[in-house]
Amino acid sequence: MLLATTDPQYAREIAARSRTSEPTARKHLRALAATGIADTTATGRGERYERSGRTVAMQRIGDLHARLSREELAAGVEDLRARIQRYQHEYDATDPDDLVLGAEPADDVDWAVVAEWRALDDDRRVAQAALALYDFAPNGDDRDGTSDDDTDSRGAIAREDDSGATA
Repeated sequence: MLLATTDPQYAREIAARSRTSEPTARKHLRALAATGIADTTATGRGERYERSGRTVAMQRIGDLHARLSREELAAGVEDLRARIQRYQHEYDATDPDDLVLGAEPADDVDWAVVAEWRALDDDRRVAQAALALYDFAPNGDDRDGTSDDDTDSRGAIAREDDSGATA
């Protein structure tokens, strides 16, 4: 039920929607929060639960990957880059924050442009991540089914290698 919510909710609200008891819902929601799937906000009436930002991002990435081919995603990423570059050239700024910070107090910042530019950049990052899933090889397996014996299954972000040195 939590994955279908868009607004923070109390455990009793989620319990009612999922037709379970409030203690059972709370137990599962706390487990989801402990694993990073949910975020909690303490209020005067208890804790409210919502999907974490990471969970929302992963859902968006997975949905795009399932819905679009590699070629469609690559074309989408290029289109988003081109639209972002148009903003960069038009406003002589590297990103929306640069546009806002570079504005003089007398300047009238077009906040709709700032919001659109930020949304385009977010969409580009999500689309790039979805595209990268086409090259993802779980467990170090290459596309041809062979495994690279020199690659630790933890990947490049591993904290330590077998010799104890940090990566």
